[in-house]
Amino acid sequence: MRSSVATGFRALDEVMGGGMAPGDLVLVGGRPGQGKTVVTLQWARNAAASGAVAVFACYEHDQLALVSRLLLGEVADAAVEHGCSDLLRLDRLRQALADVGTGRAEAAAVLRSDELLARAEERFRAYADRLVLVRASTIRTDVAGLTRLVDEHGSDRTTLFVDYLQKVAAGPEPHGEAEQVKRVAEGLKELALSRHVPVVATIAADVTGLRARRLRLAHSQGSTTPAYEADVGIVLNDKLDIVSKVHLAYDTTRTAAFRSMVVFSVEKNRRGQADVDLEFGKDFAHYRFDPAGGRVMEQLWQEGMVEG
Repeated sequence: MRSSVATGFRALDEVMGGGMAPGDLVLVGGRPGQGKTVVTLQWARNAAASGAVAVFACYEHDQLALVSRLLLGEVADAAVEHGCSDLLRLDRLRQALADVGTGRAEAAAVLRSDELLARAEERFRAYADRLVLVRASTIRTDVAGLTRLVDEHGSDRTTLFVDYLQKVAAGPEPHGEAEQVKRVAEGLKELALSRHVPVVATIAADVTGLRARRLRLAHSQGSTTPAYEADVGIVLNDKLDIVSKVHLAYDTTRTAAFRSMVVFSVEKNRRGQADVDLEFGKDFAHYRFDPAGGRVMEQLWQEGMVEG
């Protein structure tokens, strides 16, 4: 029997019963810029580093952009290993990798330009053969195409990541966005069951969700089907936006601390406890979260709550 694949976020893995389970559809929602691609790419990296195979099909970024972002995280860890605290040097390396990601600089030359970059490349190469990065097409890459990717690259421990669900091609031509999303969500769930692999997909929010103070899983763009099909539903919100104002009324110094955190609300969880709020620190300069998070201790805003 295949075991779950850990995300590498210990508090989340504990809630999910060990991680991403074979046969499960895990949905990750959040507003634009909230960190959906950041966190799912980080989970894929952690899965590959642990010895599993991770297939990351991205409809928004090409392989070069994804690799440059992975290298940013490896640079940060390499800097810690070498005791480097030179902020100017690290800023220069981050800019160099950003230039690689946008095609303004040649990767090989950049990676040879600094010892930390060379070390970051070594760290990346240690798992690169188990991390399959795919530039997916909104025209050609449908659920059948994603299934072929799993069949081609699969092992006894494989996870498919889809960034993001509403971009997956659906044919024949659906009658509207709701039908497309319904087909894709049902198809991804069937893929997870038939291939006995975890499927992790990011989902975009609808207009109501974008306007809401707190985004919910039900705010999925195009259809409510994803919320029904999901085995695990996780929604990302900036902590500052959803923490009860009572925590700021008499201590405004906490604003910066709350701003640096993102709340991962596990709204749905067929394998364990649901309605769990976890928090993880942003490290978006290195395109990642701090995985050493934990339970939210403060009161969070809920619909219908009256704040003084």
